[in-house]
Amino acid sequence: MREHVFRYRLDKHTGRRPRNPLVELIASQLRGLLDVVILTQGGREIMVDGFKLLSDQSSVCEIGHSGVASPSPSLGSVVLYEPRIELIKRQMESLLSVVELEVDGAVVRVDGFRLKNPTDWLVSSSGDPSEILEYAASRCNCDCIMCYNKGNPPSLALKSSQRTAIDEFNEIRARLNYFSPSEGISLFPCLGTNWEVTAHPYFMEILRSLRERTSKPLRITTNGRNLTPQMVDELADLKPLYLYLSLNSSSYERRQRLMKDDKPQIAISAPKLLRDRGIPYAVVIVPWPIDSISEMCVDLYKTIIYADDCGAHLVEVNLPGYSRWFSPREIFNLDEVWKACISTVREFREKTGCPIVAMPTMYEENLYEERKNLPRIIGLVQNSPAARSGLRKGDIITAINNIPVRTRPQARDMLSMLQKGEYKQAELTGDRGQQKFTVKLNLDDFSYPFTKEFDKHLGIIFMGTGLRLSYIERLKEIIDEHKAGDVLFLSSSLVRPTFEQCLGESHLLDSADVKISIEVPQNSYFGGNIFMGDLLVVQDFIDCIKQYLLRNSEPDLIVIPSSPFALGGWKRDLTGRVYFDIEREVGIPVRLLECEPIYD
Repeated sequence: MREHVFRYRLDKHTGRRPRNPLVELIASQLRGLLDVVILTQGGREIMVDGFKLLSDQSSVCEIGHSGVASPSPSLGSVVLYEPRIELIKRQMESLLSVVELEVDGAVVRVDGFRLKNPTDWLVSSSGDPSEILEYAASRCNCDCIMCYNKGNPPSLALKSSQRTAIDEFNEIRARLNYFSPSEGISLFPCLGTNWEVTAHPYFMEILRSLRERTSKPLRITTNGRNLTPQMVDELADLKPLYLYLSLNSSSYERRQRLMKDDKPQIAISAPKLLRDRGIPYAVVIVPWPIDSISEMCVDLYKTIIYADDCGAHLVEVNLPGYSRWFSPREIFNLDEVWKACISTVREFREKTGCPIVAMPTMYEENLYEERKNLPRIIGLVQNSPAARSGLRKGDIITAINNIPVRTRPQARDMLSMLQKGEYKQAELTGDRGQQKFTVKLNLDDFSYPFTKEFDKHLGIIFMGTGLRLSYIERLKEIIDEHKAGDVLFLSSSLVRPTFEQCLGESHLLDSADVKISIEVPQNSYFGGNIFMGDLLVVQDFIDCIKQYLLRNSEPDLIVIPSSPFALGGWKRDLTGRVYFDIEREVGIPVRLLECEPIYD
């Protein structure tokens, strides 16, 4: 069978012809290049905004920048992950605006191009099978009223697949051919899709092909609509695998209302089937106030209890939100709903054996924890080494194998190293209220639902990842590199309290004559009640900086966390704009502070 071909269409030239098309040809190509490279001189980064022709050095031609707020329709989301394809497309379009191609003396019309050699487009890969599996999530068999896709901007909204299942399957097989977990490489990714992977007609065949390719754990996100006894039996043959089951409610009637699921009994019966076949899973709940907040909380409680009774590995409560694209009017008060959800979670966290995490985790931490970033235990995976050692919810770890720990990231890293290593035992010291305690863990003492493949911290669940102190060290390095005395740092309302605490406790900048101002940009692009830092886009940052400059003097340097530009590794936001556009627009040096997502 012929291998799938990666094809891309060219857009026809529209609009007024440039005054000097040959100059615009060069400007267009330079614009594209500057969206994927950083120019340097003597090892230092430099920004350029124009060029001179060698044949006419009397005038400067501006390069400008695209400022495009949506990817090219013919490329879709590929520009977020592989902008070099967009670069090729734009260069070909600019060339075709001034020349015609011919074959044997006859003019030919070109309307697209294809990638010649897929091996030229291999990129580094974590080897996670989800990289392949997500391409099968192109269909859905429910219609959730809170579906995040309904609130996506047009450039990010997933559309019903226009391709046949066999076309999609052929692309997935092509990607599998170049997917090598052992070498850490795969074919360049796209945004993929995030609907119901089990709804794809070739789902099980794809899953089996993945298992032949790698023994790595498989993670599957599903609404449970297809988790029949037969499918669960087939999944059990492909272990190790873990399911994120978007149950949302253990009530038939409420699940039908929330998800338009015509057979809610299948998904609601699935947890016991998964437990009986030894497949660890998380029950995912998005609380949504259909009738009232109190009704929502009662159902949240009942669903948590049901998950606990069915032996769930974890309950993940995703606090609800919506963008302006979802609804131009207020549907519910975010703080009112979120506080009610967190209150319910905290009440029943003490009554269940199953760990419960409310995401974003920093919202709960900011509400209830005076001191942030502590390695406080909020849950223990049942039958894990940690649970069997005598650790309790609320304990704060202060040392691991006699090595002091101060922060959550420190504790997580050390526990992860213990679990990955050949250790048989570990000793943990901590605070329990006003008392000190020490426990010994037998790392080989565990059973379902704990698994070494999916648990990273010996069964201990913390309130998210926390903030690494190394970020403060890197911030100081960036400030020193630029010899900046006045720095503007752009954060999010969730991260700001922890960042300010870590900044104050580090003392790294105490002796330096540096002023750091912290501002929180608004999520204007998504709008609604969205306030997540990772969902900020270039224009949100530009607007915030311009407002800041109306009230304050110009800073020497602007620093932004890298997480809003982490998709695909090309430092682009969710609209496809590169972060360089911020500096080009405001005229102040902008640097990214490399960091991981703050919550998990």
